[in-house]
Amino acid sequence: MSPELIVAAVIFIVTYAAISLRRLPGIEIGMHTAALFGGAAMLLLGIVSFTDALDSLNTDVLLLLLGMMLLVGALESCGFFEIVADILVKRVKDGRRFLVRVMILSAVLSALMLNDAVVLILTPAVIRCCRSLGTDPIPYLTGVFISANIGSCATVVGNPQNAYIATHAGIGFMEFSMELAPMAALCLVAAITMMLLIFRNGLRIERKDTVSVRTIERIPLVVTISIAVCTVLAFSLSGVVGISIARIALIGGALGLLTASFGGLKKGAEVVRRVDWSVLLFFIGLFIVMAGAVSSGLVDTIASVFPGFSDGNPSAGELALFSVILSNLISNVPSVILIGDMMTNATPAMWLVLSASSTLAGNLTMIGAAANVIVSEEAEKEGIRIDFRRYLKVGIPVSAATFAVMYVMLILSL
Repeated sequence: MSPELIVAAVIFIVTYAAISLRRLPGIEIGMHTAALFGGAAMLLLGIVSFTDALDSLNTDVLLLLLGMMLLVGALESCGFFEIVADILVKRVKDGRRFLVRVMILSAVLSALMLNDAVVLILTPAVIRCCRSLGTDPIPYLTGVFISANIGSCATVVGNPQNAYIATHAGIGFMEFSMELAPMAALCLVAAITMMLLIFRNGLRIERKDTVSVRTIERIPLVVTISIAVCTVLAFSLSGVVGISIARIALIGGALGLLTASFGGLKKGAEVVRRVDWSVLLFFIGLFIVMAGAVSSGLVDTIASVFPGFSDGNPSAGELALFSVILSNLISNVPSVILIGDMMTNATPAMWLVLSASSTLAGNLTMIGAAANVIVSEEAEKEGIRIDFRRYLKVGIPVSAATFAVMYVMLILSL
């Protein structure tokens, strides 16, 4: 074993342990800090050259994420999500229907936009709705991230790992959605059914107050919604016109930012602040870490340990199982990047299996996906705690139901 491989292995293990545990001895750190620390160590110790580090950055993924977060920020700035919260509460007769509405809305928005950005803004809106209805917010907040993960499975722009897989494997927007959207729809039905059964005694509504909506300027709202609709339509035509979805997303985000800026510098700055820059820094650091793992031979060493990966050609079942386990140890985005570098002979169908299994695996535990963590952290700011152990009583049956759908619709068809 070469010294370079040993050094790369140490950096890799420390980085992924910090991503998973979100701490180093004596300090708590964010996932993006851990990834940047690992990337910097790879550069500092000469495992990766600066040129190779720059080459490792997948700019399509970074620009796609940036564009979608700007667009979601512009929608939030113009009051779109406040109107959505008001619509959620109106004509609600019972908690069961409210839960179904919340889950469908979260899934649809997460399919059209980046799920992490959607749950970041939807969480406080749902909390406001629950308080106005006098009901326990836990079932509905749980429904927000469960359905966001499922809905994001349907499109390339739904979550970061899909963006990475599509750009890395050269899978078009429509090809991706035609394969995974029907499965995601059935998974959502299964998840809603399980949630209604699990929380059947905890969905009582005590009162029905309306949610106060601030005065909203109609023109910026209509323009921003029109930009979002056109962006999604352009995604579906990207293969025909020959424009990458990253460019489309960035154009859509820039137009959304421009529209918000007509309301003044503060409005534009507000949209920029809503961009989750930590996600972009996380990817930058992780790309460099993986470049070091590949160049040192560490990825080949890891691949040789797991069944089916020694020749870069695992079966669909082996791939799905490994993805589920790894996603709940280190979260699904870093697990996809690691597994992606281990799959040297993967077909488009196998990339789709990786996408579906890693995304649905996010619902198994509270650390399975970034969306889960975001909802939990935003809820804690409001004094609402989603317990890790208690969530397993929800995550295990919901995941079992959705994995069954995925197995029948995706894996058995290969």
